[in-house]
Amino acid sequence: MAEHEELAVFLGDWHAEGTSYGGDAQSLDNPHAGASPWNSIHSARWHSGNYFIVQDERANGPFDTLSLMGWDAEAGRFFTRTVENHGFARDYTLTVDGHTWTLTGEHERATYRFGEDGRSQEIAWEWKPAEVWLPLCDRTANRIN
Repeated sequence: MAEHEELAVFLGDWHAEGTSYGGDAQSLDNPHAGASPWNSIHSARWHSGNYFIVQDERANGPFDTLSLMGWDAEAGRFFTRTVENHGFARDYTLTVDGHTWTLTGEHERATYRFGEDGRSQEIAWEWKPAEVWLPLCDRTANRIN
């Protein structure tokens, strides 16, 4: 299998629910401060040519994210590039170990654990607001198609 074909696990339409964290009260002593419900829909499709995945994520108002995922043959690694409705643009290194995909960036990192049947994702994002990693959101996504 070519490296980029491993990304197919992300394809499809997904519904995610969970909890988002953050705000001024969040700290090592209170990492889950600012908890609020999370609800989103992700739709991931191959870009023409079937080498890159385009994922559109629509959340419950505050977050909309467009992602491009692929294999960079020159660098010999997977990558994810995102843009958000808040003006953030992020680059992540994407790695895979079995059913677990990890995004690692300067400001955020995430773990996506896919179920054995490929129809569920356990997602945990962290952010680094002040030199320490704190929970950003925890959610479960289920395939809806």
